[in-house]
Amino acid sequence: MTLLKSSLGYMNHVIKNLSEININQAAELYRDLKSAGVIVPHGEGRSKGAVSIVCSELAKMDRGKVIVDRGDVGFPDRRFDLAAPKLKQRFGRVSLLILSGSGRSLMPLVDAQKLALVISRSEKMGDYTIDVVTSDPDSPLGKLGQKYGTCTFVKGRMVSEEESSTSEFKQYGILEDIFILSSLVLLQAVAECIYEDSDPLNISVKINQLLYEINEVVENVAQSDFMRTLIELLERRHTSFLAGLGSSQEVAKMTGVRLGHVKRAIGDQVYVAGDSNVPPPRAGDVLIAISHSGETEVVASWCRTFKKMGGYVVSIVGAEGSTIGSLSDQTLYIPSRYSSGRPNDFYLKAAFATSPIPLFLVDRLQERGLKLPEYILRWYHSIMA
Repeated sequence: MTLLKSSLGYMNHVIKNLSEININQAAELYRDLKSAGVIVPHGEGRSKGAVSIVCSELAKMDRGKVIVDRGDVGFPDRRFDLAAPKLKQRFGRVSLLILSGSGRSLMPLVDAQKLALVISRSEKMGDYTIDVVTSDPDSPLGKLGQKYGTCTFVKGRMVSEEESSTSEFKQYGILEDIFILSSLVLLQAVAECIYEDSDPLNISVKINQLLYEINEVVENVAQSDFMRTLIELLERRHTSFLAGLGSSQEVAKMTGVRLGHVKRAIGDQVYVAGDSNVPPPRAGDVLIAISHSGETEVVASWCRTFKKMGGYVVSIVGAEGSTIGSLSDQTLYIPSRYSSGRPNDFYLKAAFATSPIPLFLVDRLQERGLKLPEYILRWYHSIMA
């Protein structure tokens, strides 16, 4: 894989880590997901958002996969060991797909342990698989994946807590961003290979193609008027909101967590529109709207409400000349290779496009003389993400 270069240190780590992916591990993951009758995505915080984005695209593609989310109201049982046989009976082979940087995420680990008991008692091997993407193959989840399915190693953030400081935000991103963003590219590449029914060894080609396009998007965003305007808005004292539906909402949530670490440290709040605790906007508040089509009616309605209340609307869309774009004070257009029936890479690119926002906000706040030691952000992550 040809290594690219980015002006942002954390992007170079993403690129390097993906160049070191064990293609045989990725191929095993491909085979498990391709042959699965049903996939159950699992993770916590932003990891859950990342795996949900790709699984949503797997479900929407031609000959799409059956995706059953653990949090769905209609999930067969609260206990995974009781739910798994029911899923097997309804849909066939079950893959529990887990994204966990630490390999110790509590709820995924509990469910994986329950499924491991089912597998150990099953008369037919291969009815169930535990497919884990992690930065720690020696973790409990990593070992379960190796024994009962697959374990794909993706490097994560390597800086130690003792050595961390705000100057390292640009180098390493916030907390687990490197692992999550890297894994998102890997899973998107796997999804596209499944759609094309191609040789799993082509995953590395797909990763390289995606990285070239992503790197161009991030570089353009980092140097854009869109970013400069957004940072000027975000450094002001106000409440920030993010909005989207479906996969766009998952991107909004992931971005909200990243941005929230910085904004809450200076006393501001960040919300995702549609959540139960969201207050009404006030004059001066900022809305970041995300939509591939730019025509999502609910999101457009939120934009109109914001404008009426005297707020600022910025949008990230995949279609030029869209309704949401016309309602925005500033718009970022992200081109994608989307066509009907194939996995859409817009959401992957949107997640990367929003990833520098908290980093540039930290830079701006430091210019203003405000220091943001990373242990504060780490503490916020431990209770908020």
